[in-house]
Amino acid sequence: MKKILFIAAACMFAAACTPQNGGGETASLEVSPKSLTFGAEDTTPQEITVTATGVEWEYAVPSSADWITVDDGTAGKLLVSVTKNPTAEKRTASIRITAKDNDDLEPVSVTVTQAGSETPEVYSLTVDPAALTFEAEGAAGQSVKVTASGEGITWSAAVDEAAKEWITLSTTEGSEGETTLTVTVQDNPDTAERSANVTLTPSAESVGPKAIRVTQEAKVLPPSFSMSYEGGELPAEGFVADYKGSASFQIAVTPVNVIWDVKTQYESGGNDWLQVSKYESETVNLITINFNLRNDSPETRTATITVTTDAEGIGPFEIKASQQGKPDFLSTITEDVSMNLTYCYALVEPNNDYRNEPSTLWDLRLWSDGITYDETNYPNYYVGTGEKLCVYFYSDPLTLNDDNEYYLPDGTYTVTAFGDGGTSLNPGEIRGGGETWNYVFPQGSWYSRVEESNITENALISEGTATVTRNGEVYTITFDFTSDAKYSVTGTFEGEFEIHVQG
Repeated sequence: MKKILFIAAACMFAAACTPQNGGGETASLEVSPKSLTFGAEDTTPQEITVTATGVEWEYAVPSSADWITVDDGTAGKLLVSVTKNPTAEKRTASIRITAKDNDDLEPVSVTVTQAGSETPEVYSLTVDPAALTFEAEGAAGQSVKVTASGEGITWSAAVDEAAKEWITLSTTEGSEGETTLTVTVQDNPDTAERSANVTLTPSAESVGPKAIRVTQEAKVLPPSFSMSYEGGELPAEGFVADYKGSASFQIAVTPVNVIWDVKTQYESGGNDWLQVSKYESETVNLITINFNLRNDSPETRTATITVTTDAEGIGPFEIKASQQGKPDFLSTITEDVSMNLTYCYALVEPNNDYRNEPSTLWDLRLWSDGITYDETNYPNYYVGTGEKLCVYFYSDPLTLNDDNEYYLPDGTYTVTAFGDGGTSLNPGEIRGGGETWNYVFPQGSWYSRVEESNITENALISEGTATVTRNGEVYTITFDFTSDAKYSVTGTFEGEFEIHVQG
C-alpha cells in the first residue's frame, strides 16, 4: 500500500527497543543502498534496508514526487516502486529516513532517479476559438472546444477576478480528450466595451496555460440631446449682454449617439458682434457664446443660434442672443440726490523724482454715517448701509515732502467730462465719471448707494462744481453736481482728511 507523507515505518529490530542487561547501547541509523535507479518503464519494486540501533525511525516522500510509492517490506525493509515516466526528461527525488526523538542522529536520504522515456508522451492543450465577442444585451452563450492530449493530463479554468460578476463558465475543469466549455455573460449596463480572460491551466508543466479572450460590446443608448446653463434650464429670454460687450456664456451639452452642430443667424446690428463656438471631447461638450464688441448704437441687436443634430426628431433647437444698445445715460439713479458725507479717505499723488505733472490728483473717497471702510473685506470694502462719493480733484502741483503735509487748496472746482485733458487735468478741475465696471473704485467721479455692504445704485457725475474751504485740518466741501441723467447730486462734507500719499 502507498504510504502517506511522514507516516512512520512500523518495522523495527526488537533489540533496538530495549538495551540488553540494563546496559547502554549506542544509537545508530544506517540505510542501504543510498540510491536507487529505475528505467523509464521499470516499475519493479526495489528494496531499501534500514538498520537502526536504539531508536525508532520514520520515512517521508516529498509531495511533489507523486510518481514514487513506498511500501513496507519485511522487518527493517522498504519497497520502492515508480510509475512509468512519460516524458523525455529524467526525474529525481529523495526518500528521507529520520530517527524519532533523537536529534543527534542525522537523517539519511535515499536518492531515487528515473530515466527519461525514449518515446516520451506528448502533452498539449488547445482552445478553439481563442476569442469570443458578445453583444451588449441578450447575448446567447458561446462554446469553446477544449482539447487536451497526453496520458493523465487535466486542466482547470478560471475567470479573471474582476470579471467573475459578469462571466460564467459551464465547467471549471476537464481531462484528456475533447471538452465543450460554454461561456455566458450578463448584460453590459455600461456604455463602454468590457473584456476579460478565461485562463485554462494544464496539469502538465510542459504545457503552458491557454487564454480565451472574452469581449462584450458597449451598451448602445438611444439618441438624445440636452442642454443646460449653470446646472439648470436655458434662460427663456435667451442670453443678454449689455452694450459694453465682453460678456461670455457657456452652455453644457449632453449628446448621446448623435452628431450635432451650431450656426448663428444675425437678425440686426451687423454680423460680427457675436462669436459662437462648439467644443467637443469625450467628457465635456460646450457651446460658448461671446459678446466681443461694444454696441454704441442705441438699438438692441439680436441673433439666433441654431443647434442641429443628425437624429430624426431631435432638434433643431433655437437659442436667442441679444446685446442691449448704449443707453442715453449710465446712471441707474433717476431722481435728485442730497448727500451728507462725514468721512474722507484722501489719496494724494504729489510730484517726485519720477513724476512731474502740471497738477496733483486728489482721489477723495467720501462716505456717510452707517458705513465703515474695511480694506480686508474683499470685494465689498464699504461695509454697512449709507452712501458714498468718489470724486477726483485736481489742484496746483504739490511736491513730495518729508513733513507729509498736503492740503487741498480752497476754491471752486469744475467738473470736466471724463477724458478731456488726458489723464492729468488742469488745476481747479474735477474729472467727471466715465464708463466703469467696478463701482467700488469707479472711473472718475461717481455717487453710489450702499445697502448691507452691497452697492445697489449709482449716479455718474457729469457736470457741476464743488467748493472747498479749509480751517486748519477741517475741510468743508459743498457739492453742486448734475448726473448724466440730468438729476442733481448735491450735499456737503465736513471733517478731516485721512491722507494717504501715492509716492
